[in-house]
Amino acid sequence: MESERLIFRELNISDATRLFEIYSDKDAMKYRQSKPHKTLEDTLAMLKRDEEVKASKYEFRFGIIEKDSGQLIGTIMYQPIYSKAIIGYSFAKDSWGNSFATEVVKWIISYLITKNFKTIEAWVINENIASCKVLEKNHFRLVSQTIYPASKYYQLNI
Repeated sequence: MESERLIFRELNISDATRLFEIYSDKDAMKYRQSKPHKTLEDTLAMLKRDEEVKASKYEFRFGIIEKDSGQLIGTIMYQPIYSKAIIGYSFAKDSWGNSFATEVVKWIISYLITKNFKTIEAWVINENIASCKVLEKNHFRLVSQTIYPASKYYQLNI
């Protein structure tokens, strides 16, 4: 699976070192609900969990590979809930500012349309202005919510 500048594929054990670099970076992870990884074992545990949740069809995560460099630059995931999907993405700090997030969200929308989802949702920590802009560029609308006051809730009907 691919977009103009990116390849999307399943993660595997050979990605562990690069994933650890990404997921242990406090700046890159400051807007995530989970804490930065402290050891490579944390990353290996994440990969094992990803296999388990994929097998149960609870969550699906893909690696994001930059075509030009061949380097893993982040991850994109979705959780299917009936006819809707919740998405989330993370990027290595050294890949910020290249419009990769906008391209990734555009790709996941197209991908989820092929899976017959009707709605896509995303939760964004209030301070993550860049991610809010990415969702808005991809036609998500901000929905008023009071359940999680530290987050913004975005929705796209497809």
